Amino acid sequence: MKILFSKNATKFLETITDKEKEKIRRKIKELFTAISENGVIPFRILNIKALEGNWKGFLRMRIGKLRIIFKIDKQNDNLLIYEIDFRGNIYK
Repeated sequence: MKILFSKNATKFLETITDKEKEKIRRKIKELFTAISENGVIPFRILNIKALEGNWKGFLRMRIGKLRIIFKIDKQNDNLLIYEIDFRGNIYK
């Protein structure tokens, strides 16, 4: 399995502090490991929820005020990170 970042997610990562980047990196690594080794999404442990409306089919992970919107592509065996942003900005 591979982790792929969208252009928007990469741009956001360039604007935040190293401490925040490390926090995001750790959480994504935890998610990746759980999916790769166990084949299970740890919803409660990583505070993950399925989204509705325009984001139907996507999942979001909460890290304090930050949100990561992602999708798991089972066909191509990829973890796709679509958006990373603060709570107030991400769902617009």
